[in-house]
Amino acid sequence: MAPMSKRTRTLSLPALVVIVGSLLLAACGGSSSSKPATPTPMPARSGTYAVGHDTISIPDPSTGKTITADLWYPAADGATGTPTRYSLLPTAYFDSKVAIEKAPMNSAGAFPFVVYSHGSGGQSFVASFLTEDIASHGYVVLSANHDGNTAANQLLGTSASQDVNDFLRPNVVKAEIDWALAQSSGKDSAYPALKGAIDETRIGLVGHSYGGYTALATVGGHAGPAGTIAPDPRIKAVVGQAPYTRRLSDAELTGIKIPVMLMVGTKDITTPLELDSQRPFDLITGPPVVLAVMTDAAHQSYTDVCMYLDEIPKLPAAPAAVAAAIKVQATEGCGPEFMPYARDMELSTGLTVAFLNEFLAGTPDASWFSGETSTISAPDITITIKR
Repeated sequence: MAPMSKRTRTLSLPALVVIVGSLLLAACGGSSSSKPATPTPMPARSGTYAVGHDTISIPDPSTGKTITADLWYPAADGATGTPTRYSLLPTAYFDSKVAIEKAPMNSAGAFPFVVYSHGSGGQSFVASFLTEDIASHGYVVLSANHDGNTAANQLLGTSASQDVNDFLRPNVVKAEIDWALAQSSGKDSAYPALKGAIDETRIGLVGHSYGGYTALATVGGHAGPAGTIAPDPRIKAVVGQAPYTRRLSDAELTGIKIPVMLMVGTKDITTPLELDSQRPFDLITGPPVVLAVMTDAAHQSYTDVCMYLDEIPKLPAAPAAVAAAIKVQATEGCGPEFMPYARDMELSTGLTVAFLNEFLAGTPDASWFSGETSTISAPDITITIKR
């Protein structure tokens, strides 16, 4: 591929914030150059919609199994109720400061629809700060547990092989989309609250780590030992956070012809820039293709793990084994040597929502996604845009 011509601008942090559309989380702040002295703040929504949540069951025709998934959505104006509780175990949990359990759906739909895909050994609510925030901007968000590749599978020794998961994961995403559109169109009445709530022409994917593979494989297709995934033309935009892409061929990546944003931290040793983000950035057609490199961010900078590290040990009955496992995960993003977690959340939500608004919702609030190819630099992030 021929070298790109680039226009470089250096922006102050406030200027970058304005360009992104003032999408910073209300509970986050402080300097990006030092670790906050106080514990990690629980996030607040940055959008204008109240957020509802429900846990649902979805049939997966590819396996004949039932999938458990989390659903976030714009709730009715003024909705109140019980905060959503995200439980790793019955005695290891945290309560949302944003989502209201089973709140009534906002009647202003049809809303754009986003499927979130968790990473290997994760769970459907592993990035609740992000999925809640997306919903607060007027999106219906669905995130399923990838059976065969969850934290519970690892604990129980029931994980599937990587070849099998390569095949299962995109099929789960397809099942989520099929189910949601059937509810919205009225073809299925298993979840009546979704009727008329989704715009089937505005569907996007967001994935972390192996979920980044899942999103890109769903769009571009993938041929592997366990089966072949056909490209899904319904997807209009993808965001990959610390994406794992080594399983995708050059041809599969080149075939992706929709807007894609890749986010990665300079301290990510699991899916480093050189192995998993640079090649797809070079090969994916887009347009555009956006590469956001976050200084001192790492693999878990895009999940709730740092929040778990602060909140779970406070619970009197939280199992010591759970706290120990969280500490292991936290070595990849939580600590004074990494980007402060409050800033992680600012950038992860702000850029993701801005990208989705531009290329999925059709409500652009970051004009720098348009125009000539450019590189935008701030003290803790460099964003390169290929058109």
